[in-house]
Amino acid sequence: MTTVVKRDSSKEKFEERKIRRSIEAAARDAKLPEDKVKRLEENVARNIIDYARKEKEIRSATIRENILNKLDVTAPEVSRAWRDFDRRTKGLT
Repeated sequence: MTTVVKRDSSKEKFEERKIRRSIEAAARDAKLPEDKVKRLEENVARNIIDYARKEKEIRSATIRENILNKLDVTAPEVSRAWRDFDRRTKGLT
């Protein structure tokens, strides 16, 4: 089982559905057509989920960076929407 280490150093069980929901939310914020939302979510989520399952612990920042790096290449408008959300809600860049 993989554990996620959060920004505040707390830990929680890795849940792939959280990754999938976050990607979908950013894609919808970016106004991506629904058929593209699902394809993008599956493609991007699969990479980080496969990576995380091989680790005992993974930092939430590492998950975020990997997702955003993939989105920068495959769907820049979605990575911008994700970063905009993070800036507004978490003060992240």
